[in-house]
Amino acid sequence: MQDTTVTGSSFPDDELRRTLQRLVRLGGLLEPHQHAGLKVSLSELMALGELADLESMSQQDLADRLGLEKSTVSRLAAGLERRGWIVRRRTPSNRRFYQLLLTDEGRAAAERVGRDLQAHHEQLLGGLTPAERHALTIGLAGVARALAAQRQPHPCP
Repeated sequence: MQDTTVTGSSFPDDELRRTLQRLVRLGGLLEPHQHAGLKVSLSELMALGELADLESMSQQDLADRLGLEKSTVSRLAAGLERRGWIVRRRTPSNRRFYQLLLTDEGRAAAERVGRDLQAHHEQLLGGLTPAERHALTIGLAGVARALAAQRQPHPCP
């Protein structure tokens, strides 16, 4: 049995942290997953989803959409390029920036992964009542709104 005694640490020991940590752990979100026979990390999965929505975007736009640092997205894009899923091209108007474009292989990967995720989500949420699904949607939308507000710059007093 695991000791869960609180030691007086300043690390948050509240229900929200424990629930989020449990969801991340049970969902295996920190490790790459198999989706439709493709092994993808969470960041790769999210990048594929963003690019599938728009077909093309700047590397900076992808960083903004994912909430990741520019250098992290640069490594992510390089990995997607190595897999043959995207092409990085210099932006003609400013050669310092990259435009990211899905390849045919990348589009096919995004479609396969998307179908697999859709089926997984239906299976997962199928155990919830309609009222629970609705409450979950409202609650998650509220958490997203609160997180977005935290990202806004605070005015100086």
